[in-house]
Amino acid sequence: MQKREPHKDVGINGRRWRIGRFDAMTGSYLLYKILTQALPAIMTQLGGIPQSPLPDAMGKSVMGKEDFLSLQRDCLNVCMELKEIGGKEAPIKVVMPNGSWGVEGLDDDVMTVMALTLHALVFNLSSFFDEDALKGLMAGLPDLTQFGAKTSTDTPMPQ
Repeated sequence: MQKREPHKDVGINGRRWRIGRFDAMTGSYLLYKILTQALPAIMTQLGGIPQSPLPDAMGKSVMGKEDFLSLQRDCLNVCMELKEIGGKEAPIKVVMPNGSWGVEGLDDDVMTVMALTLHALVFNLSSFFDEDALKGLMAGLPDLTQFGAKTSTDTPMPQ
């Protein structure tokens, strides 16, 4: 059995980032949220449900702002910027325990924040999905470069 990677290092906008692992409960919750939001749309595309996405308990068919921000906070909580300090590479948390930014320049950098969010989701939940679908999602990340978020992965996706 292959040992799970504890983290993955990526490059975004000329900066180095480390994506860590969710704890099991957070990962389970995020998988549940994504599946309940995405599964109806996926089933519709596959021809299984010829209707609009199923509403949640509140009658909404899309993720609301509070749910999205909660999901994004969970993702960013496992992200760190890798900075050289005293000749050594030191990981600095992207989001501090009080919710403030732990690194400079993210308060108005939508593309880097979204890229970090996507990297955290893909890295942590990839074992639940088809490899080809994940490769397609990761292949889409470089498309963010047209908006100024240049991305690269130092750790390749599993083949």
